[in-house]
Amino acid sequence: MSSLQIEKIRGFRDFYPEDMEIEKFIFQKTEEAAEAFGFSRIDFPSLEYLDLYRIKSGDELLQQTYSFVDKGGREVTLIPEATPSTVRMVTARKDLQRPLRWYSFPKVWRYEEPQAGRYREHYQFNADIFGSDNPEADAEVIALASSILDGLGLSGVYEMRINSRKIMEEIIRNITDVDPFSVFSIIDRFHKISREEFMEQLRSAGIGEDGTSMIADLCSGTRSVEEIERIIGKGSDETSRISKVVDLLRSYGVNNVRYDFSIVRGLSYYTGIVFEAYDRSGQFRAILGGGRYDSLASLMSGDNVPAVGFGMGDAVITLLIKREGIQIPRKKKSVYMCRVGEIDSALMNRYARELREAGMNVTVELINRGLSSQLKYASSSGADYAIIFGERDLEKGQVTLRDMHSGSQENMEVDSVVHHLVSIMK
Repeated sequence: MSSLQIEKIRGFRDFYPEDMEIEKFIFQKTEEAAEAFGFSRIDFPSLEYLDLYRIKSGDELLQQTYSFVDKGGREVTLIPEATPSTVRMVTARKDLQRPLRWYSFPKVWRYEEPQAGRYREHYQFNADIFGSDNPEADAEVIALASSILDGLGLSGVYEMRINSRKIMEEIIRNITDVDPFSVFSIIDRFHKISREEFMEQLRSAGIGEDGTSMIADLCSGTRSVEEIERIIGKGSDETSRISKVVDLLRSYGVNNVRYDFSIVRGLSYYTGIVFEAYDRSGQFRAILGGGRYDSLASLMSGDNVPAVGFGMGDAVITLLIKREGIQIPRKKKSVYMCRVGEIDSALMNRYARELREAGMNVTVELINRGLSSQLKYASSSGADYAIIFGERDLEKGQVTLRDMHSGSQENMEVDSVVHHLVSIMK
């Protein structure tokens, strides 16, 4: 009888140890950057009521949820994004001192077509500021996003592209009576479809030929903020705000900002500035994205809580790290303990404990195999040094210390090996 081979579900990933090294690097750098900006970590359930997403996330997102009726007859879903859960937490507590700077790193689930950099399950870093409606908050979250990408070794690989829902709404209202929010859903697909198909969808929405051409031309290419002022005109509150945000970003050292009319973000709750980080090579579209959403809290609870934030999935970041050949730094030195002959495991464990207490990662050989096999295994695991506990050497109170990078080795007193490793690996 043949065994049953069960494969992983399409759109989901297995993480082997080498994959988790990259994931751990992403987690570490994003958390370090967020906390350097004064953000505090939160977490929330992976399962929420479906109504939480009916409120304002949009029909497209609802169609992508992994939702079901649970055993209690409740409509629930695996969370497809983090923002509604985060806002729910904000509005549930009246004692929180604002502004709040929160970040999270949950798994999220969406039933959509898998492709490079997009899966049906992924980790998503999120950072939000609640309680401030000024451009300083907008600039801070964008600067944090930039700081994270730079910390991951991606400086020069991306550019920040910004737009404003308010500016786009004003433009659309000036050229058509069509609801701007229905036009946003078309504009959000600009980079996913051909120009001809894009224009046809605008026409089908009821926009005239002149308006269709104008929107298509605006969405083609990026511009400087100064060009935006020439296109739209100076003096409006929103153009002044965008200019202020860009000036503030320059003070953060973020100089790779371009204006892009095609950035509107698909979720319907955005109310002001929206932004995305783009891969300069064009291989991937958005690396991360977010914006201002001042009305979501009031829709959920009646509370008026201005907010701005962004989300960044791990999948595209992982592909960029691999593409750019970024080496994942190892913070701790590692040691592999080999055994040759009948060796007292308690002795090896005692020295392993001392090395671990000194801050090293130590792996102890568990299988009675040849020394060459042990050293090969130690090398493949990335060990910096191997300590060879040989039956004959131990009779003389010695072990062999092998440098796994150079291949050199030396005999030394077993009682001095911990002190020696600590001194050379500081």
